Parts: sequence; C-alpha cells; structure tokens
Amino acid sequence: MGGFTLSYKKEKEEIIYWAKFLNKRGLVTARSGNVSYRVTEDKILITTHDSYLGQLEEEDIVLSDLVGNILTGKGELTSEKNLHLAVYKKFENIKVTLHSHSPYTTAFFHYFDELEIFSFEARFYLGKIKVVSQELPTIINLEPVIKNLEASNVVVLKDHGVVAVGENFKAAFSLIELLEEQARVNFLIKSVKLPERQITRAEEKQDIDLPKYRLLSKEHISKLVGLINDDSQAQELGKKYDMTCSLAVKNQDSGEAVCFYYEKGKITKTDNNQNTEFLIVGKEDILRKIFNREIDPFVASTQGKVKTKGDFAKLSRWYPVLVRTFKLWEKAPVK
Repeated sequence: MGGFTLSYKKEKEEIIYWAKFLNKRGLVTARSGNVSYRVTEDKILITTHDSYLGQLEEEDIVLSDLVGNILTGKGELTSEKNLHLAVYKKFENIKVTLHSHSPYTTAFFHYFDELEIFSFEARFYLGKIKVVSQELPTIINLEPVIKNLEASNVVVLKDHGVVAVGENFKAAFSLIELLEEQARVNFLIKSVKLPERQITRAEEKQDIDLPKYRLLSKEHISKLVGLINDDSQAQELGKKYDMTCSLAVKNQDSGEAVCFYYEKGKITKTDNNQNTEFLIVGKEDILRKIFNREIDPFVASTQGKVKTKGDFAKLSRWYPVLVRTFKLWEKAPVK
C-alpha cells in the first residue's frame, strides 16, 4: 500500500455539515466552538484553533492521535484539544464531541442555578443539567467535566458554553439544541411574572443515617419493594395508570439480575428472570449512579448509558408512576 494515507474525506464533509449547522442555528458564532470525530480507536479528526465553524473547510480539520500529535494536516489543534482528547480516552463508545457557545443556555446559567425542564421529551433526553464553573477562557480543570459527562452526555460550562458527546453527530447536536430550547422557554416563563419561585438551587436534604446497600443484593431488593409497596402515592398512581408488567435490571459486570413483577403498580414478586417484558442492562458504576439518582433513569436509556430491551415507548404511559418510583429510590442508596 506504499505511502497511501486515508483522507477521511467523507468524515470531514460530515464535520463541515454539522459545524455549519451549529452556526446556522446560532449555537456558535465567529471563531467560537469546536468539533471532533473519532475515526478509529486511537485517532480523531478535530477542528483547528481559530477556525470559523460557519465557514469551515477541509483544511481546517486535522487528524490527531489521542496524545494530541497531528498526523495529517496543518495548523494547531483547537485550544480545547485537551477536552476532546480526554473524552475519547475515557469513553470508548463516544465518537463525536461538540463544544458550542449556546447564547440562551449561557445567559440562563449566568443568572440561575437550575433549569426547569418543561417538556416531557426534554426530560427523557436531558434530565437534570450539570453545570461546571469556569474561570478561564479554555477548560483547564478537566476532571469535573469528564466526571459529569459520566452522568449525562451534555454538560454546561458556566459563562462559557456547552459540551455534548454522543455515538453520532445527530445525538450530540440534538442535546445542545434541546437544551437551548429549554433555556429559552425558561426565560419566557420567568418573563411573564408568574408567582415567584426560588431561583437558586436549594440544598439537597440527605439523611446521613440512611443505610447503604450492596447493589441488587437481597437486602437492597427487599428495601426497594417495601418502599414502593408501602407508599400510598406510588400505589394510587400504579392503579390509576394500570402499571402491570415485568421489568428486569441486570448488572453487566457481575451478571446479577433482578426482575420486578408489577400488578397495577404493586410489586407482587421478584426473581432472577431475564426473559421479561422490559430489560435494562448496565455496567455496575452506571447502575449505582442510577439507583443513587446521580443519573436520571430515562436519560440513561435515551443517551445509551444502559442497554434496553422491550417497547420502552410503552413505559411513557406509566411516566407518573415511574417518577414517583425513582424518587423513592433515594431512600435506598447503594454503596
């Protein structure tokens, strides 16, 4: 094959398309923002420093290894290169990283601490938005950004912009666009002078005396069943929406699984069956975060942090029941 080198022309064209779309949607302007695309396990295409995403050309994209060495192309890597490299080193299933300077999102989190999610679709895909403080024009402290990306594929950089990652461009872009929409909706609702709400994040009340359980242990399962079956609100909702199904959760690392059998919201039995109507499979660290409510269960599914089997669109019919269920999980934290 001699000195043949892949040009990655198709991949560069895809980067150019989405970079220009970011600009078209007003999510980046002038020389702000940057884009990268994993093309092999250890190589990425990434935009160069000071490139204009709205007028991006092939020469503005270089091929780099995960150390930051330019393999083909000219120029310097984007000033946010360390962010992109850290993402691909940490998350093997991530192929795309987008960094936007979304105006409504940036403005909202300058004044407010917590975004209220008003649409059902946004709740499924966004969950509780994570915010990382920024003191410099570029991201120097990567640890909190990467840590928060473990819980959600979209993270806000306070007074800076947004970082979104995904298995493809559409997945990452849609998170940035949906977040910008919800920030805009929040501004509209706050502008009509509704009865005042608390605009700063209330301190989360946690009972430090709550015992912690080993994930999916007999004690953990028994506690979850008791919390749901003994809660009057959960039972009323279960009857109202006729939540009758079998739902299993499997720890991908240990192979442990538990199936919950629901009858109008009441859990009638549990076992280790995995051939169920609904199955959720995830790595132990992700499941632990889900049960500790560090990751929204719906978001874990829509963002691909867990694998799912079954008609999960059907679960939306039981949304109010599940919201109450997930709230109760906070009383059974795992180690």
